[in-house]
Amino acid sequence: MIFIHGSGGNRKTWSNQIDYFSKNHNVFAIDLPGHGEQKGGGKSSVEDYVEYIKEFIEEKSIKNPWLIGHSLGGAIVLSFALKYKEIAKAIVLVGTGARLRVLPRILNAIKSNYEDALKPISDFGFSPKTDKSIVSEWIKETLKCPSEVTYGDFQACDKFDVMNDLNKIKIPTLIICGSEDQLTPIKYSQYLKENIKDSKLVIIEDAGHMVMFEKPNIFNQALDAFL
Repeated sequence: MIFIHGSGGNRKTWSNQIDYFSKNHNVFAIDLPGHGEQKGGGKSSVEDYVEYIKEFIEEKSIKNPWLIGHSLGGAIVLSFALKYKEIAKAIVLVGTGARLRVLPRILNAIKSNYEDALKPISDFGFSPKTDKSIVSEWIKETLKCPSEVTYGDFQACDKFDVMNDLNKIKIPTLIICGSEDQLTPIKYSQYLKENIKDSKLVIIEDAGHMVMFEKPNIFNQALDAFL
């Protein structure tokens, strides 16, 4: 299982999943270039991140990987499945879509005042019912990512569009979305479900974009059932 985080994130995005799934599966939760413990710059296109994932799989000699991606990570997983059909065994798309437009004001805010920009993103990203300590922890971790790397991530999302290619995906696919996700609303996940043959959609109540943080037990049960 290869877990891929979203914009400005790192492998800690999947802490609850690492603890749960590593008991019975080979689990890799990676830091994308420029994120977490990976030094240097990030990428400004989903395609560049796809190549990084392919190199990682080859370096670790991973056979038949399950790719699990959140938001930008979901875009990377979709693009990987389309480009390298023979590699991925199955995919899981979390809080993502076939097209990920970013509001210009969010891009501008990240450039002008990074910390202030995270407040509206968190307002859209979490359910109002989510414990504020979880939101604070997400902000703390995101601030560890250089603003220029996070900006590049959102640029990559903004340019991403595979809406007309989804019918080419022929491998098992699970789609997970929080019922209160305002960054990638339910309609994004429904579009994925309607256009990826034999895919399964799970909507988790009282959760937003950060569904694996907000409802980790329900999320893990849904993913475990799919496995």
